[in-house]
Amino acid sequence: MKNVKIANLFTSNKSILVEECEVCVVGAGAAGIFLAVELTRQGIDTILLEAGDLTSIDPKSAGFSAFFEDELYSGATKGRFFGLGGTTSHWGGILVPHTKYDVKRDNKCIFNTWGHIVNIVNSRGPSVLKKLGWNRKSEFTDFIGKKNHRYQKLLQILGIGLVLDLSLPFRKKNFSFLLRKLSKSNFKLRIFINSVVYDWEAISGDCEGRVQAVKVKSSNNNQLSVKANKFIISAGTIESARILLELNQSTKGMIIKDTAEIGCYLTDHISLPVAKLSKDSAVKAIKSFSPRFSHGWMRSFRFIDDCPDNNMPRSFFHFIFKNDSVGFSLAKEFLTSIQSSRWPKVSIRDLVLGVVGIIKLGIFKYVYSGLYIPKNADIYLQLDVEQCPNKENRVTLGEELDKYGRNVVNIKWKISENDIKNIKFITEKFFQKWQSFEGVELNTLKEDQNIAKPFDAYHPVGTCSMGKNKESVVDENLKVWGVENLWVVSTGVLPSAGTANPTFTMLCLAEELIGKIAINGV
Repeated sequence: MKNVKIANLFTSNKSILVEECEVCVVGAGAAGIFLAVELTRQGIDTILLEAGDLTSIDPKSAGFSAFFEDELYSGATKGRFFGLGGTTSHWGGILVPHTKYDVKRDNKCIFNTWGHIVNIVNSRGPSVLKKLGWNRKSEFTDFIGKKNHRYQKLLQILGIGLVLDLSLPFRKKNFSFLLRKLSKSNFKLRIFINSVVYDWEAISGDCEGRVQAVKVKSSNNNQLSVKANKFIISAGTIESARILLELNQSTKGMIIKDTAEIGCYLTDHISLPVAKLSKDSAVKAIKSFSPRFSHGWMRSFRFIDDCPDNNMPRSFFHFIFKNDSVGFSLAKEFLTSIQSSRWPKVSIRDLVLGVVGIIKLGIFKYVYSGLYIPKNADIYLQLDVEQCPNKENRVTLGEELDKYGRNVVNIKWKISENDIKNIKFITEKFFQKWQSFEGVELNTLKEDQNIAKPFDAYHPVGTCSMGKNKESVVDENLKVWGVENLWVVSTGVLPSAGTANPTFTMLCLAEELIGKIAINGV
């Protein structure tokens, strides 16, 4: 790609390299690539470091296995990937903002920052969407509760808010697509892959410490030292916490405030189906609430309690459409393989059987602007509820070493009895409101049906929480407490999961930081 120089540290001719720049970004996932591209376009000399290769691999293959002290946390295994694009090489591409529904219970948040976060989402959201290719004139918040939706007013009367999210087209789900934006730029971005952080150079000061350089190495021990004026850690919720813990370890706790709760309060959305629709109601739900396409972007409906109990965590409901047709599975495999830069796993039999299904999908998308869902498909109502922040759910450094000589990350996480109680209360309250809605009837799933036990949604947050005091990890400007030139841009800065998938909000926070660096040099 023009104006993008990608160097593979593993294949470098020099065993030790030294580079200098204005801003060094660690982690080439959604936030990292977004930051690096936009900073470069502003004329700011930037280096982007990625632990993985050009294509994505899972943590175990990358040498980043985790030890689980309690329950297995899938967000750390199936929910994260290393390589250019990071986890965006496998995600669903859903963009949805945190809103007023999150601010309503800000006083229940451990660090009380949701008001600040939502203000940034409201101000920076339209700009983020434009940079991702959504060129409609309307702002993001205009899509929350479309006035022409026939059920909106009735739902509002019942105290149920209607939110429409946006899903990136598959060709844009892997954020490496943003690198193409630099082809028309006069500035060059340097990217180093197979570059794993293993050490830091930093100095302490009277008021704040300062990072001077970050050291990375490949699996064959080629090394690179990057000196910069500013450092941004954007390595995901788990890895960003791990890197901060390592920085604290390497500097013997001299620069990061010892009050900072690094790695604590690891939380997620807890998901599970709570109702199954009858066949008649399923047909109505498909007609009224199945995903729609607008200008190539898919939009889906979700429901939020407009008058939540202040003692309950934040949550949202949405319909899931079980489309098990061969055509849908075939199309999904082709699109996923393109997104993750791999060869599709398809048999000749699947190709033959799936042709008709693919044609139906195409007709529904381009003729009816909707997602094809068979009339006999099983339709469920799914609940996603945030875990209440728990200090015991956390990321720490273990005693064992990985192949890079780094401490293996320990993860302690579990779904508590209180989480289960919250799920039952929130579900019952929602059903009480929905029963007055005659459009779609819900049949509550009984516990003995055991459709699925609660599971994490791969939406990790909390390990690098934003706050107004030094018990948090970063301040409201995303700067690490106690370090004058170090920031964290990750879903880990969110104090809880809230009522939305975290990526879009994280990108809005990144956009805010870009503006401050470009204008004020913060």
